Amino acid sequence: MIIPTIIKKMFVRLRPFVATLCFVYAACGACVTLSVAQDGTQPQKPEIKALGVEANGVERSVIEIRIDEYLTRNIHPLLNYVFFDDNSDKIPTRYQLISESQAETFRPERLYGLETLDVYYQLLNILGFRLTKQPETKVTLLGCNSNAGVEKGNQDLSNRRATAVQTYLTSVWKIDPSRITVQARDLPERPSSSKESPAESDAENRRVEIVASWDINKPLTITDTLREATPPIIRFYTKVYNEATPVQWTIATKQRAGAADKVLKNITTTGKVKSVVDWKINKEKNTVPLDTLPMTYQLEVRYDGSPNQKSARGSLPVQQITIQKKRRERINDIEKDRYSLILFDFGSDKLTENNQKIVDIIKADKRITPKSKVYVTGYTDVVGSADANQRISQRRAESAALALGVNKGSVKEIIVTGKGKTPPLLYENEFPEGRFYCRTVIIDVENPVEYDN
Repeated sequence: MIIPTIIKKMFVRLRPFVATLCFVYAACGACVTLSVAQDGTQPQKPEIKALGVEANGVERSVIEIRIDEYLTRNIHPLLNYVFFDDNSDKIPTRYQLISESQAETFRPERLYGLETLDVYYQLLNILGFRLTKQPETKVTLLGCNSNAGVEKGNQDLSNRRATAVQTYLTSVWKIDPSRITVQARDLPERPSSSKESPAESDAENRRVEIVASWDINKPLTITDTLREATPPIIRFYTKVYNEATPVQWTIATKQRAGAADKVLKNITTTGKVKSVVDWKINKEKNTVPLDTLPMTYQLEVRYDGSPNQKSARGSLPVQQITIQKKRRERINDIEKDRYSLILFDFGSDKLTENNQKIVDIIKADKRITPKSKVYVTGYTDVVGSADANQRISQRRAESAALALGVNKGSVKEIIVTGKGKTPPLLYENEFPEGRFYCRTVIIDVENPVEYDN
């Protein structure tokens, strides 16, 4: 018993002098030094570090998050289709359906701070509102199916889909049924068709088409205050040391609001912790910081049967450049207008009749002047080869610029580009509407603001 006691005393005395080893791992320029004990054990605490990603995809260390406010006007075109799940006549839950009492206070012009695709999910409410304001107007609901698999030749299903939309308009929005015509067919008159992605084409053909006058289906114009973050993407690099698969893990980004923290963004999922996670701030307007206090971020990992493991909390400084500050300090400011053209047919660069009407709206606004900077950007969905998508997106942008009559001699600056299917896509392509809204051209117009003395 004497020898073990001596060894124990020696260990206690030498413990403060146990050497530590250091290793460094690099995450695209972000270096983190970690301590490793001589016996090879590693700390269990997960780690996370944030980098900024510029619009051109270049990473940089985040000095601060700059939030700029601009006066803006967005024109959101409305895709006049409601899509359905396979062999279903239920309106999918991603569409925003409201109650009768909510319909009484609904106003389309209050849909502030939304991306065009999010505005689209209010399509049935915008349609109901417009029909109530134009009591003499009628609408046709044309139900369609994919004409494939269990839906082949099933016009009864097509009819039930159109009836589901009719029921919502008559029950919630109190539209007289005599104003709504329900029709059914198999494939739409202009169906989606792709040999490379037949499943996606079938999903796009499972729809109800809303056939109505321009006043019913015209784009929605929203005047708003735009708040944009620079850099537009925060990229989180993570590292965990537990080899077990987590039950759940979360990256929580917060900002102090009064006596409590306001959650700006929670990225929560299951399975292995991803080593790289992107937060696209400007894609989710409600996550843009509202204060000048620093944002904090932290990784929390939950394992089955053991306590949650949290990383150290990181911090990102925030600077707010408000419209009031720009006016007070005479900071150079701009107004931003955004116009979207949609319903380019699959693989086509030809402007449809509705797109031409949007072009006419832009011209009538007279917002494009010799002092303007104009950015015309063409996009595509994910279907098809990269080269083909790049070419078609460029041609779409060029056809829109030509229709606008905008060239280098008429404005201060014009940039006409095609993005193709280069990540990130304009919208997620999981659902048909996302792919349709990616077949588009977006026209951004920046004009200088001249403040009164």
